[in-house]
Amino acid sequence: MESKGVKIKKLVKIYPTSKGKEFRAVDDVSIDIEPGEFVTLLGPSGCGKTTTLRMIAGFETPTSGDIYIGEDRINDLPPNKRDSSMVFQSYALFPHYNVYDNIAYGLKIRRMNKSLIKEKVENIIELVGLKDMENRFPDQLSGGQQQRVALARALIMEPKVLLFDEPLSNLDAKLRNYMRTEIRKIQKKVNITAIYVTHDQSEAMSLSDRIIIMNKGRIEQIGTPIEIYYRPKNEFVADFIGIANIINVNIESVESGQGLLNIFGEKIWIPYNGEIGKRKAIIRPEAIQIGKKGLISGEIVLSTFMGSYQDYVININGMDIKIQDANPQEKEKFTEGEEAYISFNTRHVHII
Repeated sequence: MESKGVKIKKLVKIYPTSKGKEFRAVDDVSIDIEPGEFVTLLGPSGCGKTTTLRMIAGFETPTSGDIYIGEDRINDLPPNKRDSSMVFQSYALFPHYNVYDNIAYGLKIRRMNKSLIKEKVENIIELVGLKDMENRFPDQLSGGQQQRVALARALIMEPKVLLFDEPLSNLDAKLRNYMRTEIRKIQKKVNITAIYVTHDQSEAMSLSDRIIIMNKGRIEQIGTPIEIYYRPKNEFVADFIGIANIINVNIESVESGQGLLNIFGEKIWIPYNGEIGKRKAIIRPEAIQIGKKGLISGEIVLSTFMGSYQDYVININGMDIKIQDANPQEKEKFTEGEEAYISFNTRHVHII
């Protein structure tokens, strides 16, 4: 299946408000997506991610800016002429059609030859794992199976771009985990460009080649999951992706790619090439070690067994620091009220 890239240039969407003012749902957004790439728009409710997706699909009209699929500007094309297909949150299946007819619907509208429709439907059914379910109706399917039908119906139209509007949000947690693996597997197999909208961080991390973090209609950061997680550009991104300890620190001097970091009154050298002065340090909970000896001491205020890790909160100089201590079965556990020490690899400190 051929795929095409997507280019968005200075996209703006303004809605009028009841008070006669303007609300900028999408504000000067530019994105360049490569053919076959899986990109996720991630952010809190109202950040503009769904509006952006709907403008790509043709369900919303941009106030200004341009949208391209391949080399074609598609702003003025209706949704059915855009070489894209949408997989919706609600599945949008026809309840009176069985699986076969739901998937074949778009091809029948195109008046395709019946034998060719049969061949294409059978191939797609095999691809999405719905074999022997052709005659079932939507109310006879699980949520995950319904989502597969919706995905098959979109794929059978052979779009150049596949759009996902929070497609897994109606599923329970275990099925959601399974289905995102299946979606990624199918996307890679057919090598289709995919743009996925979600507010679920773990979904974005597990699915994406790149993640686009949005906030208040604007892009905060674009990067791979690793870049976004370990090298957030600002406090919003650090706080939105995963769990982060955001600590006020002072960089006292910089020499030969090293910065002298004053953190909780302790001075340590870290890899750093930026400016001196007051900054914020990002340290992920799993990057901190806890023990009876270490760099800085504090009081344990929370100790919770979470199975694969022990969840701690340690208060140091009035600030609560979160720690996730992996494989607690092999380690000494601390309880609330105990004194403990923390330490960390200086390479795992990120300054913003």
